[in-house]
This record gives sequence, structure tokens and C-alpha cells, in this order.
Amino acid sequence: MRAKNIYIIFTITLFIACGLLFTPKPSQAASVTLKVSHQFAAGDVRDLMARAFGDMVTKKTNGEIKFRYYPAKSLFKPREQWDAMRNGALDMTVLPLDYVSGKIPQISITLMPCTVTSVQQGASWRNKPIGKKVAALMEKNGVRNLVWAWFSGGIGCKVRQVVLPEDVKGLKMRAAGKKFEYMLKEAGASITSMPSSEAYHALATGVLNAMLTSSASFVSYKLYEVLKYINIPRDYSIWYMAENLIMSEKTWKRLTPKQQQAFMETSEWIHDKWIPLHFKGLVDKEIDAFTKAGADIHYMTKGEFDQWLEFAKKTAWKNYAQTVPGGQELLDLALDAMK
Repeated sequence: MRAKNIYIIFTITLFIACGLLFTPKPSQAASVTLKVSHQFAAGDVRDLMARAFGDMVTKKTNGEIKFRYYPAKSLFKPREQWDAMRNGALDMTVLPLDYVSGKIPQISITLMPCTVTSVQQGASWRNKPIGKKVAALMEKNGVRNLVWAWFSGGIGCKVRQVVLPEDVKGLKMRAAGKKFEYMLKEAGASITSMPSSEAYHALATGVLNAMLTSSASFVSYKLYEVLKYINIPRDYSIWYMAENLIMSEKTWKRLTPKQQQAFMETSEWIHDKWIPLHFKGLVDKEIDAFTKAGADIHYMTKGEFDQWLEFAKKTAWKNYAQTVPGGQELLDLALDAMK
């Protein structure tokens, strides 16, 4: 009996020792690979931003978290990415936020005519009530905001220069956002909704003859090959869009507190160091591309901006305040952020 007890004690001790031997230490944690999908071409500044973010997180976590990138809508189509993140099929994306305004109407504040006047002013949203309100709304819907990335945009056309609201009458346009669409319809344009990644073909085949998009997209999608006229946002622009780096809440909650801290530190680094360095030349690249293509280039003046502003107040702003729950509050907060 004594020998049997000794054998049992020895066996239990051996099992415990083996368990301690093969239990992974924190430094031996298995790496996790997160999927990052977006619609933009490899090498586009938004693709580079996502990769810079990922590289920094991988460095900060000593390789615990790695990333696999799917540019050029190779994993999900542009408008599928939001739901893919909500259900956990996708971890991260760079998404023009107004793409989801059909599901969350309040999000249209992130592409509202004439409410943002510079990339820098848009970037300030992250520390202001309007940005915190939008981020909370996103989180409530299962998506976490990581980086505010604002882009200026202009108006391209195949048939004439678009300078004032009356110039859009009769044009077949892509506007990118619900309230821009509403405003342009009120000015007499017909609207076809599509992501910017589909615009080249639409312009080439006559589905569109005019469009609004970011300076970055005008270049990365080579729209200078199919547009003859361009109103470039060098000094003034009516179009500023938030195209943010965002993450599934399901993925976020699977991270350890230390890993979450690495993400937040990287967000600060992207905002403070990476974006100012890499976004400042986007308009210059657009000017260069359209100049080489021989396009007719116009630079919006303050007087022209003011006319668009008055038209936006009567159309897009009024419609947003009247039809979107909480719209007036969000509009007021966006205007406060301009001060």
C-alpha cells in the first residue's frame, strides 16, 4: 500500500512538472495575425498608413501581433467591410466613413459640405467633442476608431469646369457622401453612388461625366487619364472626408491590456508624426499629375467657397438637421470645431 501511495504521489508530481514545463510564458505567447482590408491600391497613402500602423504595433508587441494586408478590395468589397468587422470576419480597414451613412445616418457629418476647412482642422476632431461623439457612435455599432485621417478633395469633370453650384446642372456625378449627393441633386445634377475605386471605369464608359473625390484618389486611381477639367483644393475646398483606420470591437476585446496599450500608443504616433509628414504633399502630387495630363486646372477662391457655403446651408445642412436623429447637435459640434 505504501509503495502504491509513493507511486501515485510521484505520478502527480511528474504531471505538475510537465505542466509547468510546457505552459507558455508571456514572452513565448503565440503570435496573432490580423487581417487588414481596404479598397485602395497598394502604395496609396492610405495603404501606407495602415502598413506603418501595423509595423509599429508589431514592433511594440515584440512580434505578438502581426498583420496581413489585402489592398485593392482583394478580400472584401468597399461597402462590405463595415459589416465584416462588426461580425468579426475582418479585423481592420481604412474606410471612408460616409460609406456607412446608409446604416448610421449620423456618420454623414464626416463628409458634410463646407464644415471642415483644412486637413489640420479635421485632424483636431480627435480631441474635440465632435470627434469623441462620432467615435462613441462607432463603438456602439461594433467598430473602434483608431486614427482620424482627413483628406481634401476637389471636383473633376469631362465636359466643363465646375466652379459654382449652378455648374453641376445636367451632369452625371459621383459625390461620395449622402449629403453631398443631396446638395448636388438640389443644384440639378443626377447622382450615381459608387466607391472611388469604380470611378475610372464609370468615367471611361460615360456612366459618369463628373465626380468629387480626394486628391489622393484622383492620383492613385489615375483619374487624370479620363478627366479634362479639375477644381483642385489648393487654397479652398468644399470637400473634406474622414477616411479613418478602424478596428472590429470583437478583435479589440481579444487583445490583452498591454496589447491594447500598444495600439493606442501607435495611434498617437500616427496622428502626431506620420500623418503630417505623409499627407502634406498630396495636393502637390495632384497638381503635378493633372498638369502633365494637360487638364484645365482651376483653384477655388474664397468667393467661390462662400457661394458653396451658402448653398450648403440651404440644402445639405438643413436636410441633415431635419432628417437625422441628433443631426443638429452634431452639426453644431462640427461647426464649433472650426473655431
